[in-house]
Amino acid sequence: MSTSNEKKGRLLVVSVDKSEHSKRAWIWAVENIIRDNDKVELIHVFDKTSISALDYISKDYHKLMELEKKYMEKVKEVSGEILHEMLKEAQNKGCKAHITVNVLEKSTEGGVKHTIAEYVDKVGPACLIVASRGAGAFGRAFIGSVSDYLVHNVTVPVIVVKQ
Repeated sequence: MSTSNEKKGRLLVVSVDKSEHSKRAWIWAVENIIRDNDKVELIHVFDKTSISALDYISKDYHKLMELEKKYMEKVKEVSGEILHEMLKEAQNKGCKAHITVNVLEKSTEGGVKHTIAEYVDKVGPACLIVASRGAGAFGRAFIGSVSDYLVHNVTVPVIVVKQ
């Protein structure tokens, strides 16, 4: 028996980057979770602070603006590559869901995990799908785990795809 929710489709959010972990999680989601009538938002968070602090100290405003422009072009290029690769994988698997990409700038407070959590809480998807990088207990203790943070802090179910 199909419900009106199944006919309408669900909103799913999948956090992606250029890692192999992320690619495997995407393929798993396409094969196991995503239905043809779903709307899928791939989100890619970039870190604008990766531009050297020395570049910001520069008094040459035009140089700074040029660096900013080049950086944003690179972000668009990388995001475009991610979109192309993920869409290609979905098409190869026969997925007919409506897939979009949102590029998000990392928030200054809390980093990538907070940015993802804020976005997910704002759009309210049926679930969030993320990859696990397999950092282990030692890595989680010192740098924290994005997936662990999301599991405990977002308001929707989180599926963590292990390596």
